[in-house]
Amino acid sequence: MKCPNCGKEMAAGYLQGKNLLAFNKDLHKGSVNPKDPDDIMIVKNLMAGADFNGFVCKDCGLIVFDYKNPMKHY
Repeated sequence: MKCPNCGKEMAAGYLQGKNLLAFNKDLHKGSVNPKDPDDIMIVKNLMAGADFNGFVCKDCGLIVFDYKNPMKHY
């Protein structure tokens, strides 16, 4: 996959996270819980983490992943 930021080739892999992971419009002190309607709680699982298929650009640092389709843990 070509990086949408710099146009160089991206490496495929997995974005791995633990219990809580959020994408928030603003930085939240002490909590990642969404406070704005545009905030997205990506992972909220106190028992296990989540893994996502994705791509990383080692040149500019951009990471692209599909947050709606985490890999299942068994």
